[in-house]
Amino acid sequence: MTQRKLLITGAPTQHELERVYHELASIGAPALAGRTRWQPRLRTRERKLVLGGHALRYDPRLLTILTQYFLDHWNDINPLILRKDMTQHMRWPQALCVVLGFVRLASRDSELHRFIDYVCAGWPRVQPSESFYVEVARPGTRAHARRLGRNLTPYARWGFVGVERPVVDPVTKRSVGRYDASTRKRILMDLLRRRGSVAVSEYLDAVEGSITRQQAVQDLRKQPGVELVGTRRGARWRLPNESDAHRRSPETISDERIAAALEFTRGDR
Repeated sequence: MTQRKLLITGAPTQHELERVYHELASIGAPALAGRTRWQPRLRTRERKLVLGGHALRYDPRLLTILTQYFLDHWNDINPLILRKDMTQHMRWPQALCVVLGFVRLASRDSELHRFIDYVCAGWPRVQPSESFYVEVARPGTRAHARRLGRNLTPYARWGFVGVERPVVDPVTKRSVGRYDASTRKRILMDLLRRRGSVAVSEYLDAVEGSITRQQAVQDLRKQPGVELVGTRRGARWRLPNESDAHRRSPETISDERIAAALEFTRGDR
């Protein structure tokens, strides 16, 4: 097995972070950097991306920088060299796989998706799961409480936990990233326990609009015990009371009725 030669060992110092930004800016990434000349020089863009991928776990700002770079310059990157450098010079190759997971969500380009499939092929999930960003939110703080129990799909796919989303369009400030299924289930059940019933639009607001309306309806249908009450704009989903548990089960709700509820809630947003 090839021994890894890490470009940075452990948490990067401020001096090392300045170099990361410098190296990324030198290949066209949207990163601000000084004019310092660093030695030894990193000569390939793939090596510079690997350097950024390692530092990413200590600096969330790099997520947007790397995501935008891959979206704009992926066809300038040699995927074979990138994989080789990820193997030899990264402690967590999965960190760049997380970035590419967001890139996939931001683009429908089939060739880009094939590029991502190749670069990410064969890497194992990190076990046990751990927070993607090191010391971003310390236990016991309000920020940590907000993040508790929530996870976005690109992080979850590789065994990480994270809620930070990259901005993929610097003009519109559009970001990408949706909660994974277990997080959405937890959010839905919390809503139902607190409110008693929810509309599709309320559930979409709770998951920050990160899924489609159709996916929201599927989540509601798949949740055991949740039933549809009412029609049209008044349609809501609820957990049945014990007194009417013997009545119609949620599985008997017709597709036509759900489609009607979906159609008449479109104007809510």
